[in-house]
Amino acid sequence: MSDDSPAKELARKLGIKKGSRLAVMNPPYGFVQSLVTIRADLHKMHTEIQVEEARDMDVILYFSRGKKGLEEAFPKLKGQLAPGGALWVGWRKWQKGATVDAVRAIGLEHGMKGADVLAVDREWTVLKFPANGDGQGRNAEGKRAAKGARREKGSGQRG
Repeated sequence: MSDDSPAKELARKLGIKKGSRLAVMNPPYGFVQSLVTIRADLHKMHTEIQVEEARDMDVILYFSRGKKGLEEAFPKLKGQLAPGGALWVGWRKWQKGATVDAVRAIGLEHGMKGADVLAVDREWTVLKFPANGDGQGRNAEGKRAAKGARREKGSGQRG
């Protein structure tokens, strides 16, 4: 398999890295097939794949079949994330009532801000909810801390 295969590119965009713990819930058939095509590569990367509830997951992909189900599942999914992990919530593009704004609103109800939007294929879209909840990705907290430290250092030299 070439390094630029669509499945490997999708794994990269989802943040699946060497040693990641990945949970996939309610996956559509086509997505399962994508994972099968890169299974050997994920195995070489020591990536653990779960297809059920698990704890301390680096990446969770949850494919929603409806608003009510997502509203019920969201607290559980959030609780399964490792610090710095990401929950990706997917929905069918033509699914009634499923829009980026609607999915983002459900996340906000549970204290998580939606960040990146990604088209998985012609049928499914996913929205990323970083575990830190700020919608800016996993390094945002460290960047804010470093910026604050630089500010303090600069203010301590004045006087």
